[in-house]
Amino acid sequence: MKTKSIQVTISVLLLVGFFYFIDTNEIFSVISYSDKRSLFLACIFSFCGNVACAFRWTKILNCDSKMKFWKAIKVYFESISFSTVVPVGMLGGDFYRSVRLSTPNSSRELASKLKPSKKVMLSVFADRVHGLWALCLLAVLTIFYSIIFERNIFFANELYLEQSTFVLLYFLLLFIVVLVPFLNSKIKIFFSKSTTGLAAVNLLLIRSKKKITVFASILSQVFFAVSFFLCLKATSVNISVSQCLIIVPIIFLSAAIPLSLAGFGPREYSSALFLSFLGYGLENSVASSILFGLTITLQGIGFLLINLIFSYKDR
Repeated sequence: MKTKSIQVTISVLLLVGFFYFIDTNEIFSVISYSDKRSLFLACIFSFCGNVACAFRWTKILNCDSKMKFWKAIKVYFESISFSTVVPVGMLGGDFYRSVRLSTPNSSRELASKLKPSKKVMLSVFADRVHGLWALCLLAVLTIFYSIIFERNIFFANELYLEQSTFVLLYFLLLFIVVLVPFLNSKIKIFFSKSTTGLAAVNLLLIRSKKKITVFASILSQVFFAVSFFLCLKATSVNISVSQCLIIVPIIFLSAAIPLSLAGFGPREYSSALFLSFLGYGLENSVASSILFGLTITLQGIGFLLINLIFSYKDR
């Protein structure tokens, strides 16, 4: 409890400090005058992305019955509501998934013992890693596309040339992440002392490499990237599709840092940093990230209301 209080306090202080140094009135003005049509489409693509993510998780879990399949889908969207309402961020939502699916009883008995099974925890971790891998794969493919078909723009970009060391390190990181699935033997070393853990990892690796799982993973990240791109367009950040696909991995990854409030915080910091680095306005960059966060928050609130309605009817 004390650790959680410290985390919330730090999150609040970081947000207050962040908004102290930027023009909040300008941000609210940008949001209020944002393109509502683009925002509406961003909400739809974000929802489709979550549906694809939930489906990917069921494939990694290997849900062999309709009951298990729909329970996993329900738990996935419950975790979105949980991370929206409780100031724990993405990792808190993942912990909720692990505990909720490990509990055979109803959600009313969830609080008895918060001990998720190793199998479910590994599946949640594999699900997150799979999403990051797909996002990095899209970025790497975009880099190749830009070099081949947009070489004049790509190599002549002054920002890339001025920060060439940082850009090369970032590109190298993307390539390393994409190559990770081909290092099965290295991954298994971490679990070699545990027969149970090694068996679970073997199964997860097999399921993660299935075509349907890979397809769902790539599709989900395409939906999320398009959603973020539409939020950028809604706030008049005229970024190219190529640039958007290249920077979204680091921006989305920052959202996993457990210092957010209702999903807001680290993602806004990284958006301000990297989009400003590309020469776009600070306030517009932050506003676009807030709008993207709202597309997820609205889903969380929506599924929370649906759960409350069905819970009330079951009484």
